[in-house]
Amino acid sequence: MMAALPPMHCTIEHQDKGGMTTVVPTIVGGGRTQGTFQFEIISSSGGNRSSNSQGGDFEKTDSGRLALSRSTISKGGWTARLTVYGPDGEKLCTVSVP
Repeated sequence: MMAALPPMHCTIEHQDKGGMTTVVPTIVGGGRTQGTFQFEIISSSGGNRSSNSQGGDFEKTDSGRLALSRSTISKGGWTARLTVYGPDGEKLCTVSVP
């Protein structure tokens, strides 16, 4: 019988600076764990639309916050979705912005 994974939640942090927005998919809480993540940003600016997909393995060594990646996009309209999976492929959390 496997031990239950510690509680964790997903967040997508974002900060505007000048004409750019920095977007950081983050997991918060829990303790030690590892797994994989999938992160997608769809942005539109000046009539152009682009999509950026990221993902991969992560290892969280303690409780608190872990930034999984970082993207900088043109300030404007955008949406993002983060899904995090545990070591056995189980979905730990998911979040979308907006």
